[in-house]
Formats: sequence, C-alpha cells, structure tokens
Amino acid sequence: MSQIKYNFGWGNPYFLLDILSNMYVGGSYPNVHSMIYGPYEGVPALIEETHKVIKQVTGMEYKYILITNGASNAINTVLRYFASRGGRNVFTTKYGYPSYEEMIRRAGLVRTRDLNAMLPDLGFMGERDMRLIDSPENPFGAQYGGGDANRDIWDSVYHSKIYTRNLMTIPKHKYHIGSYSKLLGVAGARVGFIAVNEPLLYDALVAESRNDLTGPSRPSQCFVLDILKKVNLDDFMIQGAQDLCYNKEEFTKLEYLFDGQKVNETGMFYCVKPDSAALKLLEKVGVEYVRLDDDTIRLSMGQTKDVVKQGIKAILKGDRK
Repeated sequence: MSQIKYNFGWGNPYFLLDILSNMYVGGSYPNVHSMIYGPYEGVPALIEETHKVIKQVTGMEYKYILITNGASNAINTVLRYFASRGGRNVFTTKYGYPSYEEMIRRAGLVRTRDLNAMLPDLGFMGERDMRLIDSPENPFGAQYGGGDANRDIWDSVYHSKIYTRNLMTIPKHKYHIGSYSKLLGVAGARVGFIAVNEPLLYDALVAESRNDLTGPSRPSQCFVLDILKKVNLDDFMIQGAQDLCYNKEEFTKLEYLFDGQKVNETGMFYCVKPDSAALKLLEKVGVEYVRLDDDTIRLSMGQTKDVVKQGIKAILKGDRK
C-alpha cells in the first residue's frame, strides 16, 4: 500500500474528540496522594455516574457496576469467569469486534459465528453455552432482540443516539458491557464497565478483575468522571449524531465504486466487498482500512469531518484520473 494519507482504519471516534475538545474545557486532575490501589470495583463516584449514564443512554437499571479497563477488559473478564464455570461455547455475530476471535480463544472457549446456533437452555447446558451479542453489530450495524437473560453478554458500545436512532431494540442479557471509548470518544483512557444484577456474580467478577489488573486506572476514571460532570451528555450525543450523519452522507458518494453497496444507517463503519479496481484506487490514494476475515473491508466513518471530506474528495479525484 502507498503511504497512508487518510486513516479510515481502526475504530477511533475522532469526530467525538473534536466535539469534546469544544465542550470540555479545563481538567480537574487528581492529587498524586490519591493514586493508590483500589477500590477494585472502581471509584465510587464514577460508579454512581455510570448508573445514571446507563439509565440515560439505554433506559436500563442494574444493581451492580464494575468499572473495567475498557470494554475489551470487561469482555475478557466475563469470558474467563464463564470458562471457569465450565463454559465451552460462545456464539457471536458473523464478524463482531475484530478481537472477539482471540479473546474467546485465549479464554479456552470455542467460537461459533451464528447467534441462532445456540441450543435452548436444558438446565445442565446452561453453563456451557452463551451468546456474545454486539448490538448494534460491528461492523454492519444490525441490532438484535431475543437473547437469554440467564446466559448472554450484551456488548452495547455502539448503543446510543450517536450511532443509532433505534434505542428500543435491546437483547435480553445477563451481562451488560459498555465503554466510554465510543460514548465520549476517549478510547485511550480505557474505561469501560460490566453491569449485572446478581450479588454473587458481581463479587466473582470483581475478584476476577482484581486478580487480572489489580483494578482499573484511577487517573483515567477521574478523567472520565470530570468529563461527565462538566459536559451535557445529551447535547454531546446529539452533536455526535449530527457529525456522524455528515460523515455518512459524504461516504454515500463512494457507493458507485462498490456496485451500489449502501452506507450503513447504524454504527460508524462502511463495509463493502470491493473489486480489484476499487481496492487499487484506495491503495493509490493512501486510504487505510481494515480487512476482515473474507474479502470484505471495513472503512471507519468516525474520522473528523474535515478528514472525511478531504479523503472522499481525494478518492473521487483519483477515480477520474
């Protein structure tokens, strides 16, 4: 590939950082004397705010929240716990988050890329099978209902008014995984959460997290908490939805290059199966993308509006030469 000029590759929500830089002014950094271990379940003030955030964004309420090192750490924690309880099989969407494959393998579990393939719970099978449901789905944005409230994980990182207008479609689940990476754009802070309703399950997950990372980062938690205290989350999400809509409209200009394959209405990715000519064009222009398991590629629409506008213009200009 030629030199990268337009980064439409990994899923950093740069457009949200643009908005946040205007809305979040001044940081309240913690005193160095507060940089001690624990509490392992997370800073109490952030847990309290996260209860409010989950209610505002999803309408759901939970009894317990465990703060984690991003959604990836949250999923890994649940998968390891599931494996320790005799779990064997994890059923997912066809693609899902690109790291699902390795996460599941490292936990000693077997992945099946078909949510509908999981058998009904027959009692003794309950600890062997679960679904990991990313809804809205990565990368096509499909949303899922159904699910099993006694077994399944809901990966909800794209479930907000930023990425979808359909907030009523929620799968039944035992574990709710979320992240401030996609909600606020601060992916590098690595702050996520697991929300559950069972006390013994919560205690087991806290122990799993403590043994893995000795608790999440205090400075990162304080940073996210400060943002939540100073930024109107609803206004932020509305502006995020508007900016992402602008980016999606720009990307529709490329649909003719990919035999009319449409830009997703939900989520922040444009996934296509390019022919050799289209692929050569992207490489000639210097567009970075993610290649999925088959001949599908994923283009992130989460760049800043300026980068998206310039990148689309460069692609169209390159196609005319």
